Amino acid sequence: MLARHQGGRAEVRTSPLHGRGLFASGRIPKGAEIGVYPLLILGVDDTERLKATRLYHYVFYVDETPNGAVRCAVAFGEISMCNHSAHPNAVFEVDVDAQTVTLTALSDIAPDTEILIDYEDFAEEAL
Repeated sequence: MLARHQGGRAEVRTSPLHGRGLFASGRIPKGAEIGVYPLLILGVDDTERLKATRLYHYVFYVDETPNGAVRCAVAFGEISMCNHSAHPNAVFEVDVDAQTVTLTALSDIAPDTEILIDYEDFAEEAL
């Protein structure tokens, strides 16, 4: 099995922050896995081509080559709707070998609360 997805913890809704966002559909306790989503990891050339498109705002950083060229990945599922916050209530972890990204609650998340992640070094570029 490549990846598992835990449905029911989150859903996409209209966000007051930016278009659409991911919201808790029930209480999510701190440390709980919100979901594990499959990734399509792109090569350096595909990543460069993607930078000129809107889709680049929805990718996850994977790694970079010794000369600084970046590889990214497209995530499938609701995680791609997570908006940025410098004070996130969730964190993501990319697993290159499994080709997945895992979303985990950093704090207790109340029902109907938007699930936010820190885009880290890519926040300025993505926003």
